[in-house]
Amino acid sequence: MKLNNKGFAISTIMYMILVLAIILIVLVLSILTSRQIMLDSVKKDVLSNIYGSNSNETPSFADDPWPTIIANVRAGKADVYKGNIGEEKEIVLNGEEFNNQSFTVRLANVSNNEEDGCGGEDFSETACGFVIEFVDIITTHNMNSTATNVGGWPASAMREYLNVIDGKAGSGTIYNALPEELKKGIKDTKVISGHGNTSTETTNFETTDKIYLLSPHEVWENGSSNTISNDTAWENTRQLDYYKGQNVTTSSYGGAIKYYNDVATRWWLRSARSNYAHFFGNVITTGSYDTSNAINTNGVAPAFRIG
Repeated sequence: MKLNNKGFAISTIMYMILVLAIILIVLVLSILTSRQIMLDSVKKDVLSNIYGSNSNETPSFADDPWPTIIANVRAGKADVYKGNIGEEKEIVLNGEEFNNQSFTVRLANVSNNEEDGCGGEDFSETACGFVIEFVDIITTHNMNSTATNVGGWPASAMREYLNVIDGKAGSGTIYNALPEELKKGIKDTKVISGHGNTSTETTNFETTDKIYLLSPHEVWENGSSNTISNDTAWENTRQLDYYKGQNVTTSSYGGAIKYYNDVATRWWLRSARSNYAHFFGNVITTGSYDTSNAINTNGVAPAFRIG
């Protein structure tokens, strides 16, 4: 079939339209590709400005190495991990007692708000700032070798077991077992603890520690039942972000359960019981609050702060 001049002209026009359409599509795709490259570059720059490094990945407590986490917190960028509360990491504890066993820690707190009390002269730092706690019990130990809570947390054998104490040979078993790269980021923490029998002790205790046990208020808020009234330092601290997020109270406490060798086990708190001379607080196997004789052997699940 032969095309007349008119038919040939129409075919030429359609061909040109098709070519132009292809050129237009290629041009649009090119613009979109360039735009995406530009957006990726901007995203990378923004993330770099937010929390350092040249990474284009979102900050993650679970995935970031300890040096990155420590650098971010020290640079005042701890808030980038606010969405990571409850995220976990594995660490290896060394030394004869642990023999390179692996344990799990979690990000328990980032908040450091003045309205919550943080920064106050008589306020413990133990639930302020970047707090990390062991998810479960790492070992068992007594609070003291005798049945007494006199002197509270500062005078306890447990504090010496956790921290390196000047002049105390053999102290710091737990702290010394931590990985070296992690210890480089652990900061001194002001620890306020409740005292024992009010007939002999009338003021709370303050120490400076690298690693510590939690107190009752750092785990629970008082609920409608089983309220805690025998911790004299209750108002000197706050509930950790993690337990707050789990809605842990004295009447709803399953989120406070910890395990030892896969079995729910009592774990120690640092506050002495104020109406007895030989009890310290602890968390029982249901997650509820109780107290126990200082000579008893219960679980140890410490916490520490990065900064």
